[in-house]
Amino acid sequence: MDDLWTHLAPLGLALLLGLLVGAEREWQGKPAGMRTHALIAVGACLFVLAGRYGFAEVDPNTPGVDPARIAAQVVTGVGFLGAGVIFFHRNLLYGMTTAASIWSTTAIAIACGAGLYWAAVAVAVAQLVVVAGLAPVENIIARHARHTGRLHVRYTAPMKLSDLLAACTERGFTVTEIDNEDGNPDGGGDARSTQLVLHGRGSIRELTGQLTAREGIERVKFQEEITNGGV
Repeated sequence: MDDLWTHLAPLGLALLLGLLVGAEREWQGKPAGMRTHALIAVGACLFVLAGRYGFAEVDPNTPGVDPARIAAQVVTGVGFLGAGVIFFHRNLLYGMTTAASIWSTTAIAIACGAGLYWAAVAVAVAQLVVVAGLAPVENIIARHARHTGRLHVRYTAPMKLSDLLAACTERGFTVTEIDNEDGNPDGGGDARSTQLVLHGRGSIRELTGQLTAREGIERVKFQEEITNGGV
């Protein structure tokens, strides 16, 4: 029982702290949120526990036998695998949670090989809960996350610039700059393009979805900007 507590207590603490850090990042509107930080934290903790307690029965003087070195090579190799599933699309980052899940799953496999069965089971259960159960929580936080960036909108009549401004303010954003790229924004005629610099807390996904569904909107694109002091 003491050994079980020795393994599970650090894992639980790492999971909790990872969730707290990830929640703060989520609140600030950063791409790596609660699930990503939680999986990385608990996976890293399990790697250390496997290296510390998992190979105690192996005689270090045995020629050609070094399971800890093999485990270290596995950790190095899985980094390249995780990097392969992370990509940018339209200035948005995808695949962070999947990469963190690969990292955590690798830790589970090493723990199984090292004989830390209960620790491996506990992390596997925690991983399933984090990945499947925290998505609704992340969505709630995302609705109030901080964003600063440029909203690119191409539209035709009957949509007007005043309608775009009203939609942004209704979602909790402040428009600090307007750049009309072509045409008269409130007149008739051909399609016009406008850039709005937004700042505030709200859901960019809901804002762009609402604008896309409106009559006269041809294209909507949001480009996140990194502000001074925001990391």
